Amino acid sequence: MVAIERLLDIETKFVSIVQRIIFLEAEDEALRIILYLKDGTNLRVAEKWNQDILEKYSYYWLSSKNELIIGWDNAPHHTKIDTFPHHRHVGNQKNMQPSNETCLEEVINFILNYGK
Repeated sequence: MVAIERLLDIETKFVSIVQRIIFLEAEDEALRIILYLKDGTNLRVAEKWNQDILEKYSYYWLSSKNELIIGWDNAPHHTKIDTFPHHRHVGNQKNMQPSNETCLEEVINFILNYGK
């Protein structure tokens, strides 16, 4: 997926929860943005696509004070996690847990239902 197309897709899909989008980088099929959510938190998004396949991702959900709430990624460095390479960091980088959320849409759904 071309980065600019993905950015437009994100803007359309999440208009109801996103207050603003900060564009950081778009190159070919790589995209980096910050989504400022209407609840005051923000989500740091990095995606690398190969046509229609999401190869690499990183989604870091931060509080209004930029403290880590949960960060999801598929960097292949935690081989003992059951969902390798998919994992999440909860509260801090050292607290790694398995993750079934493997794309932005699933992460946003998790955030919307967090604490319910």
